[in-house]
Amino acid sequence: MPAEVAIRVQNLSKCYQIYDRPQDRLKQSLWRGRKRFYREFWALRDVSFEVGKGETVGIIGRNGSGKSTLLQLIVGTLNPTEGGVKTDGRVAALLELGSGFNPDFTGRENVYMNGAILGLSREDIDTRFEAIAAFADIGDFIDQPVKTYSSGMMVRLAFSVSINVDPNILIVDEALAVGDMGFQIKCMEQLDRLTKSGITMLFVSHDIGTIKAFCSRVIYLVDGRMKAFGSASDMVELYLLDMRDAQKKALSSASQIKIKTPLGGEKAFAFGTDQGHVLNAVFPDTNNTQSVFSTGDIVDVKVEVEYGSTVKNPAVSLVLHDHRMIDLSGRYFRLPPRTSDAGITRRTVLFSFPADLNNGHFFLTVRLEDRLSDDSFFPIDKQVGALSFSVIRPASQHFIGLVHLPIQAEEP
Repeated sequence: MPAEVAIRVQNLSKCYQIYDRPQDRLKQSLWRGRKRFYREFWALRDVSFEVGKGETVGIIGRNGSGKSTLLQLIVGTLNPTEGGVKTDGRVAALLELGSGFNPDFTGRENVYMNGAILGLSREDIDTRFEAIAAFADIGDFIDQPVKTYSSGMMVRLAFSVSINVDPNILIVDEALAVGDMGFQIKCMEQLDRLTKSGITMLFVSHDIGTIKAFCSRVIYLVDGRMKAFGSASDMVELYLLDMRDAQKKALSSASQIKIKTPLGGEKAFAFGTDQGHVLNAVFPDTNNTQSVFSTGDIVDVKVEVEYGSTVKNPAVSLVLHDHRMIDLSGRYFRLPPRTSDAGITRRTVLFSFPADLNNGHFFLTVRLEDRLSDDSFFPIDKQVGALSFSVIRPASQHFIGLVHLPIQAEEP
């Protein structure tokens, strides 16, 4: 395996035999394969990808899409039906709650058992044990049988073991959602430190914000197949697009959501319906989709849209993202609906805001939408990352963080 590749998955598939009746399993063994008494269920089918060393890759998809199966195949707790997996380095995994723990052993005994499975000597575990116990923070329960633990205590200990055995590859499967809020924050801080230290991580989560914050690339699984593998922002948009299935069914066939041609460049992605379109979105001073500003400059954005009479509550919104495509701010502007059922309405909206931002690169998403309220809208044309701009902070300006807020300070 080349030195730069930490995980290589090639044509990986996992098939289960489903028997409708218990006696069919016996019949299958008696017929020795000459007749089939089962149905095949492919939990994973023909998945291939590579993860580089030091890379953090997310895995998203709806329940039943094959995410956990994929992780178990990579870890080795499941055997593939077809294909193979190669990993370079020590792999630590936090999969199903309590997996790898013997319920009759104490927490201490399970720490030593899991460490041995990962290839550590007893002396290695001795030197790490205090750090493991301190991070888990379960007190005297460390010497009680694991079967007496709450779900939160179990995930505390499991996570603490996983991060304290110096893994080269860390695999996490949504288990952190079980812990309390304080422990989740502590885990996220630790994961952030690990990613910055160069560890390779595979991360499954339904929290889209976490996926976008941690992951450089994302694998999107649908019905056991890899639908796409790309940047976190693009894969999240694809995922959100597919999650609107219920809304699709409520629309006529002519108005179903589909992928559209993006207006922007680097991180641009677009989807929506045929009910309307974002015709153009530019910085009017340059008539371009890219620009550069100094901190405090006014950013103007001109958006041109068109929509038909089926859009009952038309609005245009502008959303500001950082370089990871995490939302920072935004607003929407309502447009007048058509008074007749014929023809197309065209409108131009001018947005303006001060670039009270620190040094960095930023993106703007433009949406034409059918909006009922602040929290309820349907995207007619969503242009993700349609515009981008850089901000240069003058040396004379001083503030902490990404956004410059008018914070005042004085002695009373």
